[in-house]
Amino acid sequence: MTFFELSPQISFQFRRIGREKQPLLVVDHVLADPDALVALAADAAYYVPEHTHYPGVNARLPEAYYQPLLAGLRAPLEKAFGLPRGAGLDYFGFFALATRTADAALPIQKIPHHDCPDPGRLAMVHYLCRGPYGGTGFFRHRASGFESVDARRHEAYVAASRAELAVAAPGAAYAGEGTAGYALIDYAELVFNRLVVYRSHVLHSGLLGNGALPDDPSTGRLTANGFIEVRR
Repeated sequence: MTFFELSPQISFQFRRIGREKQPLLVVDHVLADPDALVALAADAAYYVPEHTHYPGVNARLPEAYYQPLLAGLRAPLEKAFGLPRGAGLDYFGFFALATRTADAALPIQKIPHHDCPDPGRLAMVHYLCRGPYGGTGFFRHRASGFESVDARRHEAYVAASRAELAVAAPGAAYAGEGTAGYALIDYAELVFNRLVVYRSHVLHSGLLGNGALPDDPSTGRLTANGFIEVRR
């Protein structure tokens, strides 16, 4: 079994985004041998996720990837997001390969989203691709002013966004600078072997544009996506 080591050149950048000053951790040069993980992804068994709106396919991530990753990121995660020192962390993740072109996507797939209304859950995206693909954008909902959606905001935001979709379909492209009803407030550029971590209640979207999205993991927009939360 391949064991994944963190790169000795790994580096960390902490930012705050938008009016709400939500934390964003950007980690560069994550793995010592990221191409080994891409090679595993090329042979993975992909499936269409049933309970999400992800515009593509997913596959299982090896434990040998995320266990050393969590150990190596422990201190930066505690500092950036205020995680309790030494607390147990649970992780769920998957390879993600965006394959659905914008013209074939559902309207809800072409607007920003939040993964869940719990600010204690962290979302992670590790870019495992090269080429002309966009990174991850962060957004403000213009009507409400929300940049994040917690339990107090959830009902109002969902009602407003559904009403907007009912009367005006989104544009031809995936979420980006020109998305109706939303302002792009910041973004993380896609760089091979870069990882970004943010709270999963923040409004965000992959910047997928409207171009071709190959279904080959070795050439397409491959990422390792995950969620981290303190074990209860």
